[in-house]
Amino acid sequence: MSQEIPTRHGDDPELCALCPKLCRFACPVASATADEGATPTAMFAGVRMAQAGEISWQAAADNLAKCTGCSACKAPCEFDQDVPDMLYKARSLAWQQGAIEAGSARLHEHFLKHGNPYSSDLNSSLAEFTSEADYQRKGRVLFWPGCRALAKHPARVASTLRLLRLLGADHVSLPARKDVPECCGGPLRTIGDETGLQTVASGLHQYFNRQRTWVTASSSCLGTVSQGYRDAGLSVNAELLHLGEYLLFFRARLATLGREAQEARTKTAKAPTPHIFIHDACGLQRRWARGTAVHQVVETLTGNSARSLAAGPGRTHCCGAGDFFDARCVDSAEAVGRWAAKAQPAPSGAWIVTGDSDCVDSLQSAYPRNPVMGLSGLLERWVKPITDPG
Repeated sequence: MSQEIPTRHGDDPELCALCPKLCRFACPVASATADEGATPTAMFAGVRMAQAGEISWQAAADNLAKCTGCSACKAPCEFDQDVPDMLYKARSLAWQQGAIEAGSARLHEHFLKHGNPYSSDLNSSLAEFTSEADYQRKGRVLFWPGCRALAKHPARVASTLRLLRLLGADHVSLPARKDVPECCGGPLRTIGDETGLQTVASGLHQYFNRQRTWVTASSSCLGTVSQGYRDAGLSVNAELLHLGEYLLFFRARLATLGREAQEARTKTAKAPTPHIFIHDACGLQRRWARGTAVHQVVETLTGNSARSLAAGPGRTHCCGAGDFFDARCVDSAEAVGRWAAKAQPAPSGAWIVTGDSDCVDSLQSAYPRNPVMGLSGLLERWVKPITDPG
């Protein structure tokens, strides 16, 4: 092969390219769309053919985009291949050849224009829900919402900060509004723009290093800052935590608030105790092994363990939002969400809780009869009988 895909941990794209699709049944995109090009075998075979001059790099790039990064292919793989990471490198090779899939090109164009995949000034939309104190604290903990949350649910971002302070975390701050990019560069990493990611990471990693602890509810941000920055030679020394892990520092307070809220709910009998299912998000559970904390937070708050939406935490089906797939391949992402809901149905009205803020909207589209929320949304709803008794 004229150009090699740089990998770590012994991953080998050749194994995927020559594999007889042993992970085919596990791939959500291939299953939902019946597109055989979505399999790791087809994607890496395409790279191999492009390197040999048998197909164009554009054809290879178009195929390389067909992945949500869910890592479901890892379970049946005899060689424990890290397919999403290899795909980042393969897309970078295609990028160097001037080949980029159409949806990824649109995302990149938007990023160049706005500094994020969504809007020109995400902090402006957040400003109406926050005060100066939310940004100017000399706190030791930075809460990083992620560009998706800032663009789509700014009020939820602000309420998350209020809820953290209700638990006693008065040292938490949002990123400074001036001179701090609103996006960590995750979309650029996904589509193969390594130079763009390096530029964004260079502007953020020193700022992140000034924090003692960095917290996010986004698996994309968590993966980008913990692994993507490291691959770019810009490791972050701050403690990097998922929101669920951080909430467990306040376990006693969570339990007390949860118990008081349940007693108030029972006393007023305004609403039955909801039935809760946990969506074990691919990014947290499979890729970064942080999903256990989500179950622990739910059990601490409600006093009961909650079932995984699927047969088990490691088998939850992808909702279609991973690696900005819903922004790059809209129709395929919607098909993946419908496929997931069919494979793992939930009773009408049951609450669906996900630890990954990136998944909330896709899950809500897939489960229109169910309230869908992240961990902060669950906390807000659960304690409402005591914080907003009216």
